[in-house]
Amino acid sequence: MGERLTAQAALDFRRPMQVRKAVRYRSGGVFPLCPRCGAALEREYQGFCDRCGQKLGWRKYNQTLVVST
Repeated sequence: MGERLTAQAALDFRRPMQVRKAVRYRSGGVFPLCPRCGAALEREYQGFCDRCGQKLGWRKYNQTLVVST
């Protein structure tokens, strides 16, 4: 059931993870993917994932791998 986060795991969400993948949908839209949970982000350069809360880093976003669906 409810897994408890250790202090270290809770702090890991505060350290930025670099966004390195994006998905291109058939409609033509390209959306970055959260590096922790893999959810498509609604906006580029947002500070945190709106689903899992991971802090996001955008330094190398111009080198992102784009995957088509």
